[in-house]
Amino acid sequence: MKRATQQKLDLRDKKKQKHAQEAGYAIAEISLSGQNPWIPEEQMQTSTGPHFFPNSQQNNFTRANITNIAQIVNYHSGPSSNNKNITADMIASATPALPSVFKGREGLVKQGVNILCQQAFRFLAILGAGGMGKTSLALHIMDSALVKDKFAEKCYFIPCELFEDAESLVQGLIYVMKLAIQENQSKHEILFDHLQAAQSDLLIVFDNFETPWNHDDSRIGVKILLEKIARYEKVSLIVTMRGPDGPGDIPWEKLGDQSGIPTLSPALAKEAFKAFAGAKLLSSIDSEYQIDSLLSQLEYVPLAIRLGAQHVKRIPLKALINMWEKDKTSILIEGSVPGRLTSVSFSIDLSLQIFKIEGRTLKLLSAISFLPDGIPFWVDNLDQMFPGGLGFIVSTLLDSSLIYDQNGGLKMLAPVREHIHSKYPIEQANIDQLENFYGLFLKNLPRNEMEAQPVLCLHINNIDKTFKAQISSGHSKTSFISAVKVLKRFTRFHSVSIGLIDLILEKDNNIEKDDKVNLQLMQATNLRWMRRFQDAEAQVISVKEHLDEKGNLSQSEGDILGRCFEVLEHIYYAQAQYEKAIIMNLRAQKYFKQSEDQWAQANSMRWLGDIYYMQDRDKEASEMFSEAQQLFQQIGDKLGFAECLKRLGDIYRTQDRYNEAIGMISDAQTQFQTFGNQLRAAECLWSLGDLYRKQKNYDEATGITLKAQKQSEEIGYRQGVANCLMTLGRIFVDQARYDETVDIFSNAQRQYQSIKRIVDVARCYQYLGMTYRLQGHYEKAKDAFTEALELLKRFPGEKYKIGCTLLDLGHLFFDLKHFAEARRKYIEARDIFDSHGQLEKEVNKCSEALAKLDEAEAATLIS
Repeated sequence: MKRATQQKLDLRDKKKQKHAQEAGYAIAEISLSGQNPWIPEEQMQTSTGPHFFPNSQQNNFTRANITNIAQIVNYHSGPSSNNKNITADMIASATPALPSVFKGREGLVKQGVNILCQQAFRFLAILGAGGMGKTSLALHIMDSALVKDKFAEKCYFIPCELFEDAESLVQGLIYVMKLAIQENQSKHEILFDHLQAAQSDLLIVFDNFETPWNHDDSRIGVKILLEKIARYEKVSLIVTMRGPDGPGDIPWEKLGDQSGIPTLSPALAKEAFKAFAGAKLLSSIDSEYQIDSLLSQLEYVPLAIRLGAQHVKRIPLKALINMWEKDKTSILIEGSVPGRLTSVSFSIDLSLQIFKIEGRTLKLLSAISFLPDGIPFWVDNLDQMFPGGLGFIVSTLLDSSLIYDQNGGLKMLAPVREHIHSKYPIEQANIDQLENFYGLFLKNLPRNEMEAQPVLCLHINNIDKTFKAQISSGHSKTSFISAVKVLKRFTRFHSVSIGLIDLILEKDNNIEKDDKVNLQLMQATNLRWMRRFQDAEAQVISVKEHLDEKGNLSQSEGDILGRCFEVLEHIYYAQAQYEKAIIMNLRAQKYFKQSEDQWAQANSMRWLGDIYYMQDRDKEASEMFSEAQQLFQQIGDKLGFAECLKRLGDIYRTQDRYNEAIGMISDAQTQFQTFGNQLRAAECLWSLGDLYRKQKNYDEATGITLKAQKQSEEIGYRQGVANCLMTLGRIFVDQARYDETVDIFSNAQRQYQSIKRIVDVARCYQYLGMTYRLQGHYEKAKDAFTEALELLKRFPGEKYKIGCTLLDLGHLFFDLKHFAEARRKYIEARDIFDSHGQLEKEVNKCSEALAKLDEAEAATLIS
């Protein structure tokens, strides 16, 4: 039975193949090498330069063939080699239905409809890469009520993947327009007589026009035909094609931007994914995050979204993400036979075929596919990254839409990048060229961080991938350590540094001892910034355990121990474990004095001042900052001097010495700007914003705080962003903008929670409670204050914040006329403040609150 069934299937397959051959369908294994019979040998591009892609005899591009398009190209996939066999039924079958799921393109449809329905415009070009939804856009524009009304149903759709030249296009137009063929009259005459005689407007849609436009030597004939058609004033045209420009000398109006129609926005891509996935997609917090992550990796390409979502009907979302991470574009396929609408890889390979991407052009495409950031400012950088005079090749790749120009850089969408890199991997020699380029690039970065970071942002993913590839493969390591030393200046890129250092320490067994120690301590610092405190501490211990503190230490060993304790101090400081941080600081200072490192001594004193400042011990903090400032001045460290100046200004700010504080912090901010230290400059702006808030200069305060927030976002300084949100919230409280305030404090709370700054999370609860109380939402206020106090129990040293929260809770009970509870909270707050020793002003506030409470109780007794 099985054998009979198999015989029937084999017979059916043979009949299909015979039918395909009779219909003239082309075998899709089109060679891109010099053996391609469609490309004369003398037209083949060969490399004559000595630099780009050396060792070409070992390069797998030399005889590259595109073989996975399909075994047979049917009328849904590619052009027929014998157009006389194309029928009206085949054209109808190749015309897709109006897509039922269509998200995020409504604005483009409206724009296209407006172009066609205005008197002055008749020619609309829908351009872009394969898989961007050009055909869907054209169909929805055709389906618009305004377009139907204007063209009175005279809208003709031509699936150009069936046609390879002007003659076949004319035949297709005659079919779709249902024109009668008269004896002794050419097809061209029949078509043009019909267009000439048209009394009403008609619309012709040439879909996938890149096929005839790029087919062998057919372009001149196709161009002439198209321009002749465009001359008839009753004719409007829509053309969809891959590439950045419309065909021929026709004044096309383009949809989208300079590179064509854009990808979907994240929010609308998510809507589309859910619509395609259907009811099988279960919604949860985890699934929302997983969808966001997957769509980001797919770069919101419509075809990739649709094909990826189809799998969710059969497998869990998490499994789909794992499949993407492992197999990339191989999962972006629907059905068993690939086509341009059912396979991302097929669509990409079709572009390679149509635009004849081969030889050095294919090699450059491969090189770009290796680079996540593409080639920024390619006119300046291309020859430096890949020497050999390749600029002329770029236009071919841009025409294919496999790459696109964005702000002067050559970029590639993720699905295209993954497919090309998988099928045509870059050569080792070219990765070596990239390592040399990026080694010099990092070495020549401006010392000013504000100038350097925007430039570095454009290349950081390329740097990460290039160096990781080199480290993993065991190739040259000369530039790696110097690279991570440069990257450590930029807090935004600590995650990149962490990955590179981990790989160096894992792969390089012959690393010098000093280099290893430096990398480990650098790694600990990076991990501390990333709030990975246990990992950071483990790195320090791995260094420290090889040194005997009780033995005779050399000067260099003492310096290493000092650095170990310094990093531990920073780890404890970031977790508000201030007493532990002080102990580590004093031990670090001991070893720095032994090693006679004056800068390290001054820096330790500054950090000790920071700890005292966070404990609201202004007197000790001020003394320590002043001492450190003097030492920085002696050794000529202007940056250290400015950091102390800023902190002294902060102390004056808490003491309400506003004018002195503004002067000092403004001076420090100017110096940080000069050095290019964007993090410290942003901190100064935040302090100035809070100062203006205290002076009730709210417009100035808001403007400066927003500027500080923007700078913090640019460098990835999440604590700085949260601090600015907190100040904005307090400004809005002062202005009685309570609804906005609740949203801002809640946002700040989430930011602090994400970086595990629990004390600041508690502070957000305190401010939320204060806001709810002012709104009269007393139960919400009580819950918020209670939550704040619960969190602060873990930090008994935070006496100022605990006391303030108790005082606010007392005010809440006062409002509710729960006088006994209010009295208990006021007394508790007063005792907390008093035990601190330097919070006399807050002790007085509690005494004043108790006095008002006495008056209120007395008034109640009299009444």
